[in-house]
Amino acid sequence: MKTRPYIIITPSYCVSAGVRVMHSLCHELNSLGFDAKLLITSNLSRSPAEMLNPALNTPCINGYFEQNWEAINQDAIVICADGFRGHPFNAKRVVRYVLGKEILSPEDNPSDYRVYYSRAFPAQRAGKHPVLYLTPIDLGRFNANNVLERSQDMLWLGKGAKFCTEKPANCVDITYSWPPTREELAENLRRTRTLYSYDAVSATNLEAVLCGATVVLKHLSYHDWSWSRADMEAMEQGTGGFAFGDSDFELDRAERTRAETMARIRFHQANFKARLLDFVEATQYRFRD
Repeated sequence: MKTRPYIIITPSYCVSAGVRVMHSLCHELNSLGFDAKLLITSNLSRSPAEMLNPALNTPCINGYFEQNWEAINQDAIVICADGFRGHPFNAKRVVRYVLGKEILSPEDNPSDYRVYYSRAFPAQRAGKHPVLYLTPIDLGRFNANNVLERSQDMLWLGKGAKFCTEKPANCVDITYSWPPTREELAENLRRTRTLYSYDAVSATNLEAVLCGATVVLKHLSYHDWSWSRADMEAMEQGTGGFAFGDSDFELDRAERTRAETMARIRFHQANFKARLLDFVEATQYRFRD
């Protein structure tokens, strides 16, 4: 049976984990032989030449979008993040990839197919929800191999900057522009003892744990939503390597459980293609007419 193509609506490739997930989803669909393309809505990259990641198979329709959208829309399934309201570009078939805590709205279209990045994200967790947990993290780069010395502590404010009233002393700041490359970020995290983070649900935290650092969560809100330890523990990676405060007990628990997170991430990456095939089967069936 011929499958419908996928059009994934996303900003250009950048440091945002959510954006990297969308680009990686396009790549993974193509790697399984399906037809997936990107429609870039804005340029968040450092330069026009970096709008796409050359390591990923992510063809883009921007060059012929305006002239051909009517024909493309007759057949395609559009995937967009949950932040979009209404149907982008009057798309006929929409998959909403919920990349954060779900906020239900009267504007939500019941004909849309909703898939959740994490089992922790549905507004109502009772019942079974389709989940597609895709970690855009290269374990060949973000790992604790060959670490000789941990000589620094780091600070990551991210989306929680406004909650930081006093920075921990003697920390190296991670910002949206520094370190400038993923390689340099991994190198810094491998030299790090403790990452103090004000952005509870951030891929940077997970990358730090995978590099062998302890992540001390200084604030648990997620954007402006309440977020709790139970919410963190409900996520696929769990809370191994994460300390909820800087007490000796929490720091010791984080250090002792760090390996659990690595094992969970390896498991989810090893099983992702099977989950992706489930996603394709479900969305093709949903929009079979």
